[in-house]
Amino acid sequence: MRVLRWAAPAVLLVEVVLVAGGRLSLGRAALLFVLVEALLALTVAGQLVAARRRYRQARTAGAEAEEALDEALRTVLPGPIATAVHHELRLWSSLVLLARRRRHGVPPGAVAIPYDRDLRPMAVAFLGLAVVELAVVELAVPWATVRWVLLVAGVWTLLFVAGVAAANVVRPHVVTGEVLRLRSATFADVRVPLDRVASVAVRRRPAPDRTISVADAELVLGISGSTGVEVRLTGPTTTGLGRGSATVGVVRFAADDPAAAARALRAAAELGDPR
Repeated sequence: MRVLRWAAPAVLLVEVVLVAGGRLSLGRAALLFVLVEALLALTVAGQLVAARRRYRQARTAGAEAEEALDEALRTVLPGPIATAVHHELRLWSSLVLLARRRRHGVPPGAVAIPYDRDLRPMAVAFLGLAVVELAVVELAVPWATVRWVLLVAGVWTLLFVAGVAAANVVRPHVVTGEVLRLRSATFADVRVPLDRVASVAVRRRPAPDRTISVADAELVLGISGSTGVEVRLTGPTTTGLGRGSATVGVVRFAADDPAAAARALRAAAELGDPR
C-alpha cells in the first residue's frame, strides 16, 4: 500500500525527465501514467472496502459509531491524518446536531450536565472576528487569487469555530447508571465508572489552562481556569484519555450548575448527601 501511494508521483517525475531528455514520447508517457493511476484506483477501492469492514467489526463488538469510524479511518490513513479527518467530521456533525436540537451520547434515562455557559462569550467573540475577517479580505485584498485563498481559509476558520461552539453544547457531560462521562467539545472524552466513585463534593478550585490535565493522580477538566465538582474515587483507577490512559484517584470538572451536577452524580452512584 505504501509503495503504491508513492507510485504516481514517482512515475510522473521519471516521465517528465525522460520526455524532457527525448528518451520517451509524450504519448507513451501518458499511457504509462494512466496505467499507474488505474492501479492506484484499485488500491483506493480496496482501502475503502477494508475501512467499511473494520467499521462493521467495531460496531458488532459494541463500539459507538464515532469510535468505529475512528478505527476505520486508521485502517486506511496514517494516524495524524486519520485524527484530523475524524475531528473535522465530529465538528460538522455537532453543527448538524445543534441545528436539529439534539445531543450526542445522552441515552434515555441519562442526565446531561451542561458546561458551555462560560464559553459562550468567547465563542461569540471569535465568530464575530471571523465574520469581520471575511469582510476585510473581500474589501481590502485587490488580488483575486489571494482573495479567494484567504476567503476559503476564513470560511474554514468560521466553520471550525462554530463547530467547536456547537460541540460544547451538544456534547455535555453525561451521568448514566454505570458511568460518568466527561467531555470538552470534541477534544476530550473521559469515562469514570460509578462503582469507583467514593464521594462527590461541590468545591471551586483553580485548574490549569488546558483542556485536560493529569498531575499527582488528579484528572482535571476545567473551564475558564477553574472546576466546580470534585469526585474522589475508591482507589487508583485507570481511565482512558483518547489515545492514552492515566491512573487517578481524584477527578475534577467544571459544570454550569455544580450543585445540580453533584446531586445527579450522587444519586446515580447511590451516595448519601454529605450534609
